[in-house]
Amino acid sequence: MRHFSKFAILILSVIGLVQSLWLIGLVVPIDYLSKVVIVTTQTSDIWVELAAFGFSILIGLTCIIGILFSLLAPTKVKSLEFHSPNGKLSISQRAVEKVLQEAILSQGSVTDVKANIRITGRKRKTRVRISSVGRDNEGLVKIGEEIQMIVVKEIGRIMDIPVKKVSVKVKPRDSMKNKRTRQPRVV
Repeated sequence: MRHFSKFAILILSVIGLVQSLWLIGLVVPIDYLSKVVIVTTQTSDIWVELAAFGFSILIGLTCIIGILFSLLAPTKVKSLEFHSPNGKLSISQRAVEKVLQEAILSQGSVTDVKANIRITGRKRKTRVRISSVGRDNEGLVKIGEEIQMIVVKEIGRIMDIPVKKVSVKVKPRDSMKNKRTRQPRVV
């Protein structure tokens, strides 16, 4: 979740929590709270008091969950920044994905590689998903294990952050025959 989204959820949750307390004080006659809000709108009808109290409790719980969610949810990162005495270095997520794709393609046993990286958490961790098509229809499990080792090695070399999870999907070449290949159209 991005910082702006977390901040917006936090502000809206705090406003909602204050609003639910105000509604309870407005309808239900409570000694301390009733002195703060307008006295004339309070009612003695029990069903109105219970409905307002229930609605306020529901809104209050929702807002408390929103506050906890905005404070505890990990932030998504689109780039990784390194600070040194010489300056600041920023590596984008797309650049790391391209480097991974090229490293996997240089292995030679797969084609059509797609890499997706998510950098999450305060203690930066990566999750990587790789999908590719094997050149042969045999040994796909071994190819997948080799791709996992390549990904862990390259992420460690490029960014020096731990890899939490690597998901590799290697499809056999026969499954791609019925799909149309991307070839230039000649008119």
